[in-house]
Amino acid sequence: MREGRYNLRKRRKTTHDNLVDRISYLPHEILVTILSLLPLKEAASTSILSRQWQYLWTSTMNLNFDDEDTLCRTAKPPGGEAQELANLRYVNWVNSVVEQHRGPKVEQFRVSFHLDKRSSGSIDKWIRFAMKKGVQMLDIDFLEYGFHQSYTLFPHQVFDFKQGSAWRPFCFEVPNLDPCMYTGFKSLKDLCFKNVDVAEEVLQYFLSNCPVLERLSVYNSRYVSHLRVVGTSIALKYLEIRECFMMESIEIRDANLVSFTYAGHTMINLLIMNVPRLVDVSICEPNNLFFEVVFTQLSYCLSQLETLNLTYNVLFRCDRIFPTMPNLRHLGLIFEGDDAFALVNLTYFLQACPCLHKLVLQMHYEGLLKSFARAPKFSHNSLKVVEMVGYVGCTSDFALVRYLIKTAVNLEKIVVNPVQTWLLQSLNYRIMKDQILKWQENVRDRARKYFKRRVPKGIEFVCL
Repeated sequence: MREGRYNLRKRRKTTHDNLVDRISYLPHEILVTILSLLPLKEAASTSILSRQWQYLWTSTMNLNFDDEDTLCRTAKPPGGEAQELANLRYVNWVNSVVEQHRGPKVEQFRVSFHLDKRSSGSIDKWIRFAMKKGVQMLDIDFLEYGFHQSYTLFPHQVFDFKQGSAWRPFCFEVPNLDPCMYTGFKSLKDLCFKNVDVAEEVLQYFLSNCPVLERLSVYNSRYVSHLRVVGTSIALKYLEIRECFMMESIEIRDANLVSFTYAGHTMINLLIMNVPRLVDVSICEPNNLFFEVVFTQLSYCLSQLETLNLTYNVLFRCDRIFPTMPNLRHLGLIFEGDDAFALVNLTYFLQACPCLHKLVLQMHYEGLLKSFARAPKFSHNSLKVVEMVGYVGCTSDFALVRYLIKTAVNLEKIVVNPVQTWLLQSLNYRIMKDQILKWQENVRDRARKYFKRRVPKGIEFVCL
């Protein structure tokens, strides 16, 4: 008996001794690549594995400083000592990682936290660090909360920008760059500013001096009023401008652009000419003449578009002439569930898009509606997929489903999604996430029961 126990222990010990750490013998470059696929905090935690691993994480190429847990804890109430302490810890965390970093390059550098001007010295250092490391994706987001907004100036010290006239604060002239900074400009492919005050001169400088910059996104910047993407020498393919309240005009001409998104609270002068690769456009502008203005602005490219999203209500007019969009395969619209003419509008859009394959409707409600106005009789032969986003299961939703089943004679799939997309980025979602998720699950349960009884067997029903 004793001998058996001894042998068992011996076998276990022998098995343990035979375990070989093969991962640690991989080349340094491969180990760094593996660590770069992990979230930053998880990559840093590998330092406790052994002496060899202690500093390996400091060469990671993915520096994504996302601290969702802390944001949720400090979101309510606003400000106060908890918020101040969270800000200080976040800044210290980023500073510590930047100072310890040993790798020759950084592919992604992302900062996402509710910071203000008091952290400008550190922010200057972070961006300068990323550019000198030849960053490919630079994402700066200083967040926006429901109770107030805190803007942080895009630091002019980073590129030795000189401050301009007194009447327009934080407006910059073209910089004289530190030679080391050119590495970042040559490598930069994706640039995103959210809730950052960046002047249009800075954006134009990036566009003109970043030879491989393909994506530019600007959200909620107060000092951008005019933007020009002109000439084939500019590499930009994807442009997204959102909530820039001072924006007056955007000119896109003779460019390589493939996708363009604009969303704002005011109408702008939008000029798009000779952009043969442009196939994806999203526009949101609040105006009673939204339809006429948007289709005039897009007149030079409508016939080539494959995807079009109009995220604002298009008011009904019986004398409206819809332009034909022969190549459009994906159409996204706001569907006003309380607009009596919503189905009439939708019919005219479908008639204008004979090759439409997918229709995405963002459901919107401000009141209850008993019935829709009768829509013209029409059959669409190409429409295969319909997605209803923000579905709540009210009377108008049911009427829309009946209309789609009748009109889209070759319909293959209906997708229902109760998630209100605008809510996902709001503070209320962070605070009330559990209650919102419970409500959404109730909507899903009701949707499954309703569609099971009413959707023909040949149509697939999916509830996200």
